[in-house]
Amino acid sequence: MKPAETYKRWIIQTQQVFYVEVWDSNGNHYIAVRNAKSEDEAVEMAKHWIDKHEIQADELNCIDGFGDLLDNEYEF
Repeated sequence: MKPAETYKRWIIQTQQVFYVEVWDSNGNHYIAVRNAKSEDEAVEMAKHWIDKHEIQADELNCIDGFGDLLDNEYEF
């Protein structure tokens, strides 16, 4: 990540984000994976997110699918 810069009293900082597309029985969805250093690492982080999501869904004993994941971000 590059150092932040200031523009008209706003602080701007870039951040690399990978959008990993996944499919389930409800169709395709996106997981925004921040701070991955490569595509392979982003895929591994998305797999970890899916595992965590399934565990939470099992604990709730109701699986309605992922919904729209575009606004969800996953970060280690």
